[in-house]
Amino acid sequence: MPRDPFLIAVRSYLEEMRPYWSELTVEQRRRDLNTVAKDLWILRKSGKLRNVRPDKINEADVGALLYHWRTRTTRGRGTTTGRSALDANTQRHLFGVLRRLLEWSGNGVISRLEARGHARFPRAIEKEIEVLSQDELQRLTRAADAIDGWPGDVARLLVGFCPSTGLRPKEVRLANLGDVDLPRSRILVRHPKGEGSWAAPKEAMILPVGKDALVEFLDARDAYLAGEPCEALIPYRRAAGYTGPWSAAMLRKLKAELERLSGVRFHLKTFRATFGQSAIDAGVRIEAVSRALRHKSTRTTEAFYARIRTDRAFREIEDAFAQRTTQFASPESR
Repeated sequence: MPRDPFLIAVRSYLEEMRPYWSELTVEQRRRDLNTVAKDLWILRKSGKLRNVRPDKINEADVGALLYHWRTRTTRGRGTTTGRSALDANTQRHLFGVLRRLLEWSGNGVISRLEARGHARFPRAIEKEIEVLSQDELQRLTRAADAIDGWPGDVARLLVGFCPSTGLRPKEVRLANLGDVDLPRSRILVRHPKGEGSWAAPKEAMILPVGKDALVEFLDARDAYLAGEPCEALIPYRRAAGYTGPWSAAMLRKLKAELERLSGVRFHLKTFRATFGQSAIDAGVRIEAVSRALRHKSTRTTEAFYARIRTDRAFREIEDAFAQRTTQFASPESR
């Protein structure tokens, strides 16, 4: 058990919630709360915080943490210095994760602050959707080509296949070979987000670039397995001797290597947004993009994955009004 009282509580909290959450959610919450724990200890060591125990954190402690989040910096993609402010949406997310832990611990400090009406809590703001440009995709492709062996084969699949399907990292990692329908350019998403709760397996499309990458990968897969049977689309041979699906940790490690070789900082889920935004930029209706991403409504699609760009929206409005002006112009003015 860790000595940190915050992390002791986190471990108990996650164990209690494990029956109700997916393993992916449990792991994400663990990483989020580890981030919170590091910030709490920074403040504790500097004398700006009295408590790190979730059941003892008070109003002043919450205020100190929120101020720290507003002023701290983090590594950011696309910045000239490599550092950027912790964005408001990240602050809001971490605050929500912390709040649920405090309430689980019987600490109603945040509700008390809300009741007083003067506290400023992080709020979500609309921000540009992070996608990969064609130049960045080409740099990632060259980086994947520089990776040797089976990891290189998997890297080339990720870079070519994921932006052509819109699949989430987990959905690709846990896919089975039998889920692929090459003649129809489709793949069954067997393990979608929310599986076993509010989501069921559905098909996703594969664009031609992704199909080419998949065909090339399947040849490499046959060579890697050398006749050994394995259901996983992306198999990995463990040291223990058995072969199963590629692990989440290995996927993150491969992503880090792609970043190092290409100089492109990205998230694995950026491939999904790149698929959606590329379709929107090509003129595809938002309803069609939303259906391809397997969303229940276009609201989620536009909030996080794809939306019409501002310059294109302006051009469409200008063109519409120009046509209207021409239509109602008098014969003398034509």
